[in-house]
Amino acid sequence: MNSPITVKIVQVQFPNNPMNNFDIPKLRGFFATRYPKCTLIHNHLSDGRFKYGYPSIQFKVIERIPTLIGLSEGFHILKEVFQNVNELIIEGENKRVWEKTIQVRMDEFGQTDAFYDYRFISPWMALKEENFATFKTLDKIQKQQFLRHLLRENLKTVSKGFHYNIPEINDVKVEGYFKSRPMNFKSVRMTCFTGEFTMNFLLPDYLGIGKQVARGFGTVQRSK
Repeated sequence: MNSPITVKIVQVQFPNNPMNNFDIPKLRGFFATRYPKCTLIHNHLSDGRFKYGYPSIQFKVIERIPTLIGLSEGFHILKEVFQNVNELIIEGENKRVWEKTIQVRMDEFGQTDAFYDYRFISPWMALKEENFATFKTLDKIQKQQFLRHLLRENLKTVSKGFHYNIPEINDVKVEGYFKSRPMNFKSVRMTCFTGEFTMNFLLPDYLGIGKQVARGFGTVQRSK
C-alpha cells in the first residue's frame, strides 16, 4: 500500500490588488527587487547563474488575486513577506496593500492507491526545445500519450522539492486529455496545454507542474 507524506505549504494573498496572469512577471520582479539577496525568489545565484530545481516560492494569480506559494525553504521567507510587505510596486505604480491573508496548509503529497481528478488552472508548459520536434511528428493519439508520459515525469521534479522518493514511478498511472494553447513567453511563441487529468498521486492545490512554475505556469487544482 502506498502512503503519501504530509507537507507544509504557506499561501500568501493580496485580495485588494487584482491582477491578470500576464502581470505575474511584474509581481515577481517587484519581490526580486525587494529581496535581492533571496535566491529562492528570483532563482539566480550570486554569480549570475540560474538556480535549477523545483522552485520553493511560486508566483500565481488565482481568480485575479496575486498569490505566493511557499514550500520547504520558502516557507519562512513568505512568512516574512506577509509581515513586512505593505505595498506592491508594479510598473512604477505604488499599490497600497489594504488586505493580505496568510494560510498554512498541511496537505498530503505522493503516490497513492486511489485516483484523484485534477485540472490545470494556468497553461502547462510541458515541452522542452529538444522534445518539441518529436512531439510535432506524432499523430493525435500519440501526442496525448506523450503528454501523459511527460506529466508523470514532471512528478519526479515536484517530488524533489519535498525530498520525497516516489515508491514505484512505473505504477503511477496518468489519464487525461490536453488541448494545445499557443502563448507568447519572453517574445517567443510557445505551445502550452490546458486540460483535466486523473492519477493515483496526491498533489496539493496550486502547486505548479512543468516548466516555468515559479512564473505561474502549470498550476494544478484538484477537482471537487
